[in-house]
Amino acid sequence: NSRRVARVAACSTCSSCSIMIYLVVVAVAAAVPAALFLYSRYVAQKPQIYVKVGTQWAETLRKVPAFDEVYTPSWWCPFGWAQTIVLEMFRSLPKLGWEREMMRYPDGGQSALDWLHPKGERARGDATTPIVVLMPGITGSTHNASYLLHVAEEVHASGWRIAVANARGAGGVKLLTPQLYNAGTSEDLREASTVLKMITKRYPSAKKFACGFSLGGMMLWNYLAKCETREETRLDAALVVSSPWNSAKTTESLERPFYCFLFNKAVLRSCLRLVEPLKHIFEDRIDWTHLMASQTMRDFDSRFIAPLGGFPSVEKYYEATSLCSKVARIRVPTLAVTAADDAFAPPESIPFGDVCRSENVAVCLTAHGGHTAFLQGANPNGPGFVDKMIVQFGDAVFAQ
Repeated sequence: NSRRVARVAACSTCSSCSIMIYLVVVAVAAAVPAALFLYSRYVAQKPQIYVKVGTQWAETLRKVPAFDEVYTPSWWCPFGWAQTIVLEMFRSLPKLGWEREMMRYPDGGQSALDWLHPKGERARGDATTPIVVLMPGITGSTHNASYLLHVAEEVHASGWRIAVANARGAGGVKLLTPQLYNAGTSEDLREASTVLKMITKRYPSAKKFACGFSLGGMMLWNYLAKCETREETRLDAALVVSSPWNSAKTTESLERPFYCFLFNKAVLRSCLRLVEPLKHIFEDRIDWTHLMASQTMRDFDSRFIAPLGGFPSVEKYYEATSLCSKVARIRVPTLAVTAADDAFAPPESIPFGDVCRSENVAVCLTAHGGHTAFLQGANPNGPGFVDKMIVQFGDAVFAQ
C-alpha cells in the first residue's frame, strides 16, 4: 500500500510539473507578442522632415500625407535589424509583366532596362504618362529585389510607366566586359546619363522622377551631383531610399560585432557569388585568390571594387562616392529617406546642416524601418511605408 501511495504521489507531482510547464509556456507565448505589440505602438511616431523652410521643395513635400502620419512598424518585427532580415528572407517577389530592352555601351558592355507599361498602353512615343525610373541596390534587379518589386507594384497600380535600370551583370544579363558597377565611378554615371537620355528622347512630354535604393541611390545621387544644371539631369525630382551617406562610416557600422554577424558576412557572400562565375574576366586584373579569401566588405571593396574603379585605395573610393559632401551640388529636388535604425546608413553620417541650407535636398528620417524594409502592418507582403509614400511623392511631384 505504501508503494502504491508513493507511486500515486509521484504521478501527481509529475502532472503538477507538466501543468506548470504548460502554463509557463502559454504565458510566455502570450507575453512575447503582447510585449512586441506594445513596443511597436510605443515607438511609433511621425517621420522627421529636414528641409529648408520657405522653399518650393518644402511646400511640395507638405503635400505628401505619409509625412504627417504616424509610422508604426510591424508589431511582430519592430526592430530595424529584424525588418532587414525579414525583407531579405521572407518578403515575396511579385510577378509583373516586365518587357526587357537591352542597353549597349561604347565599350561593348550591356545592361537590361526593364519596362512595365500601364495597362492598355505600350511604348507610344507621344505618351505623357508619368515615368518612374527605379535603380536597384547591390546585387539587386527585377529578378530578386523584393523592395523594388513591391514599390513597382504600387506604382503600376497608379497607372504610371516604370523603367528599371539594372546594372551591368545584374538581372540575368551576361557580363561582356571587365567592368561591373559600384557607387559612382565615371563609367556608371555615364551609363545613368545614357539611360535617362534615351527615356527622355522616347517620351519627351512625360514627367519623370528617379528612385534609387541603397547602392542604386548612391549611383543616382552621384549622377545628380555631376550635372551642372537641373535640365541636364532630365528629371523632375529624385528619391533615394536607405542610401549610405558616408561610405567609411557605413563600413565601420557594419564591422561592429552584431552587424558584422548579421549583415556584413551576408552581403559579402552575395557579392562573392556574383563575381565568382566571372573569374575568366577579372583574374588577370586582380589577385583572385586574395579576393576569394575576403572576410568583410572592406576586404571586398579594397581587393575588387577600388582597384577596378581606378582608385589608389579603398579610402579614396569611399571618399569619392560618399553623398554627405555633395548636398550643395544637387540641382534637382531630391528627397532622401532613411531609418534611424538602419545599420547601413547611421544617422550620425547625415549632414543635416547642409540639408537645411539646401534649396533642393530634403531628408525624411523615420525612427524605425531598417534597410530598405519599412514594413508596416501584420502582413510582410502588404504595402509598407515606402511603398505607399512613393506614390504620394509622385502625386506631389507630377502635380507641379
